[in-house]
Amino acid sequence: MGQIVVLNANRMEREVTKDILANGLESAEIILAATEEPVMKLLREGNVDLLIVDVPKFDLRRCDILAQARQVSKDTPILVTSTGVRKDIAPHVWRLGLQDYLLKPCRPSWLLAAVRILKRDTVKTQDEKEEQRRKRYLKLLDEQMRAFCYKKCTDVAKDYLASLYEDVHNKNVIRFQAISFAEGLAHLGDSLGNAVHSKLATVLEQFKLRFGQQVKKYDTYLVLEKMLDIIFAVFDEDRCYQVGSEQRVLNYIDRNVREGISLEQAAEYANMSSYYFSRFFKKITGVNFITYVTDCKIAVAQEMLIDTDMPVISIAYELSYNEANYLSKVFKRKVGMTPTEYREAHCGGDGMKTEALTGLGAVK
Repeated sequence: MGQIVVLNANRMEREVTKDILANGLESAEIILAATEEPVMKLLREGNVDLLIVDVPKFDLRRCDILAQARQVSKDTPILVTSTGVRKDIAPHVWRLGLQDYLLKPCRPSWLLAAVRILKRDTVKTQDEKEEQRRKRYLKLLDEQMRAFCYKKCTDVAKDYLASLYEDVHNKNVIRFQAISFAEGLAHLGDSLGNAVHSKLATVLEQFKLRFGQQVKKYDTYLVLEKMLDIIFAVFDEDRCYQVGSEQRVLNYIDRNVREGISLEQAAEYANMSSYYFSRFFKKITGVNFITYVTDCKIAVAQEMLIDTDMPVISIAYELSYNEANYLSKVFKRKVGMTPTEYREAHCGGDGMKTEALTGLGAVK
């Protein structure tokens, strides 16, 4: 069980309801409220699994409260308790789109049964929603892999994790969904042979086993990126691209941005002179090579500043800058503020987002 909010103006009834729920449910966080203001705040935050509202009388004000609650959090089930007769209460409940109601006085077993049913339905709905999200992003990932576009594949992985961490607040759900997505990614590489399957399986197994570490969204992304690198290395080795493919060259650069790839290295990979490659690259991207690589590095630095607690100097070394001061200078020119100022502006001065969870470990 998760978070259950009880809205009841009667203090004694609130406490009795809390005792019934606490004693009858295996695990549940029971929050009591006498007025609607704190309830609406909790609903907006998206952490409420069930709302139990006592309605002595279905007057205009109370109907407005229920309608507002329904609008603020459409997926949160609402259970109404009320005195009166069924024929007077039921029409209001169904008209407002509420899930169920109980007539008072009611037995504790009736309340617990209603709560368990609504909770099961909610979990099922949430699971279905997350499964649909995961399948949708895996389909996008498959499409970009078939187009041999490495950068778009990493963008899909980032977008999936961003939506998952933003919408889901249950740590166990995030763990399960992130691992399931990694399993789906590994499955996409099955057709590339036993060697690839074995490498992906190893990364995935390490990912699953390292549940005892405290990590963040960015660490989870690094696991997915490592799996994509394994897949795209095979594309490169097996000559899956057309001869002289522009995408092949871009993938090589995108996969090696952190390593400080030089113009000469990229030109050698493309089997061109540095001079001709520079012109070729500007023609296919619209920017020169140095600008492209620098922009990619700054984008990675922005992600690391927000999603990790790494010092700026460590981020600089991670991106193959020999000096943190040089990163700060380039960063400020591109973004308009220093790395430290950027982190403070986006993390509220905390140094990092509080999205760490116990469980997922990055594979180095």
